[in-house]
Amino acid sequence: MTNKNLTFANLIAPISEDEFFKNFHDIKFLHIRSDNEEKFSNIMSWEILTNILNMTSIWSPTSLGLYLDTKPIPSDQYCRPAVDRNNNPGLQPDAEKVKSLLRKGASLVANDVDALNPGTAEASNALESRLGGRVQANLYCSWNQRQAFDTHFDSHEVFAMHIAGEKVWRIYEGRLENPIADETTKTLGAEFHNKHRGKVAAEITLKPGDLLYIPRGQYHDALASSEAALHLTFGLTHIIGYDVLQLLFESAMKDPLFRSNIPLPETGLVDQRKWLKNLADCLHSLATSDEIFDKLMAYKDNFHYFRGGFNLPNDVLDHKSEERFKVIVRSLKIKKNKEKQLLSSEKGEVIIPDELVTPLEWIINQGNFSLSELIKENPSLNNESCRKLIENLLKMNAITSV
Repeated sequence: MTNKNLTFANLIAPISEDEFFKNFHDIKFLHIRSDNEEKFSNIMSWEILTNILNMTSIWSPTSLGLYLDTKPIPSDQYCRPAVDRNNNPGLQPDAEKVKSLLRKGASLVANDVDALNPGTAEASNALESRLGGRVQANLYCSWNQRQAFDTHFDSHEVFAMHIAGEKVWRIYEGRLENPIADETTKTLGAEFHNKHRGKVAAEITLKPGDLLYIPRGQYHDALASSEAALHLTFGLTHIIGYDVLQLLFESAMKDPLFRSNIPLPETGLVDQRKWLKNLADCLHSLATSDEIFDKLMAYKDNFHYFRGGFNLPNDVLDHKSEERFKVIVRSLKIKKNKEKQLLSSEKGEVIIPDELVTPLEWIINQGNFSLSELIKENPSLNNESCRKLIENLLKMNAITSV
């Protein structure tokens, strides 16, 4: 059974959200030990892995890779010719070839598994909802004393959930400042990494139920220390300045000034500097405008991946008898302090009475709901108050009818 109410707080327990964001997020690595080996069993397991690998037609050399002692195995050694779901010729992993290589110690890497089963989808959604970024999940299966990748850093934050076996992770002192996944970064070689990784800061053994958080840019590597080790990494990417530049570019190019020629050389440097200053002034005005801010907020509200959304036949049958609603502002949250309670998002904040805190928290966590479900799950609120709450959220464009 999966948990549709899975939250970020559940994933990092027993560490509190306050402690995580104060002391670790984008600051330093964190190993969260668990005394429950089954903590992540609904998210991933050997059985779930087997089921998704048996979805033969969804895999390709791009989505399913094999590595032996940090070196990628050529696709022709584990794939066969096939026709994909778009009726295009290509390569598809061959189960017998893959298993043969795994027996020789190869590591298996399955990319983009976040939407392939309910557990990984719910964990990804929980991370996205709380941290406001995009999450992509990869699965790693490795064997005793085998290493899939050399020491490296990632251009995203890493949440590694350990599922089975044991794996030793080495965290190094070196950390690059805000790396991005551009071509320059991707082509950095071993000499650069050896120079910048520094000394080993910690050696951590992950066991089932453990979680390891690694900030963006932190050097690390991992080595399986048991017969069969299985873990998921959820890579979290945030909106960065580059994204803002993209929004600015789209709007700036509508202005004829940004399409104008630089003054001819004979006009002199003064006119060319003036032209450049005019561009800068216009860009500053645009960057601080409501137009760009609104575009950024809309971009942020949609800065996540869309997973699932089907629950047949109930989606059709229930809709005939009762209207359903969906939260569409992903930044929506409850802020509490000693003086007042606030319903908050990037679009603003409104004060809410104490009796609406629990129902609103339920709506935010649920994401998709009906009036009858709201009434049933929140008996402290009368039916008319539940209807009024839905009406107000619709007016605020925080939810929509689906």
